[in-house]
Amino acid sequence: KPSSIRAGEIAMVESDDEYAPDASDDDLDAHQVSTKGGSARANRQIESAFNEVRRTWEEVEEGEDGTITKTIDSLLQQGKRKRTLKDTTPLQRGIIRHLIIIIDLSAAMTEKDLRPTRYLLTIRYCQDFITEFFEQNPISQIGIIGMRDGLAVRVSDMSGNPSDHISNLQSLRKDNPRGQPSLQNALDMARAALLYVFLPSQWSLAVLVGTWG
Repeated sequence: KPSSIRAGEIAMVESDDEYAPDASDDDLDAHQVSTKGGSARANRQIESAFNEVRRTWEEVEEGEDGTITKTIDSLLQQGKRKRTLKDTTPLQRGIIRHLIIIIDLSAAMTEKDLRPTRYLLTIRYCQDFITEFFEQNPISQIGIIGMRDGLAVRVSDMSGNPSDHISNLQSLRKDNPRGQPSLQNALDMARAALLYVFLPSQWSLAVLVGTWG
């Protein structure tokens, strides 16, 4: 029996370096506490990492009208302010930009692969772009041209008033997209609109084409 006990002790020592067969009950209790402490530290680290995740669903609240539109707008504004504060990209200040936006008003925009339709979604995105563009370039100007029926259609003249552009875009909702687009005619009209712009060194000209392939 003594030899078998010694063999068992040796086997346990080899399998676990922290095993102490001659340790007292107090020593064993201390050993168990230290193990629990390590587990608690690991749990605190996991909990801390989880708390760093922003749980936006907890911030959603219904408005008086029963919708969450107000909360969504608030979250969008917070994201915009956060991007503005984090934006460290060097910008050329004082530059005056003249931009022509070309949008597709052809029959292809009636497709519903994008909800509610390509047409309505393009109008909405264009409005958002104009709003943000003038926030960053308050003294610049924009013009809007549409493509439909194989022709170029002037949607909004070159102007620095975002309200006029947004109003003209909203009026497009009453029309239905039709025909085929003509990028060539749209570019020719954009070139003509920008051709007579007096261009000092601090001004820039650009054309933005928006369509769904």
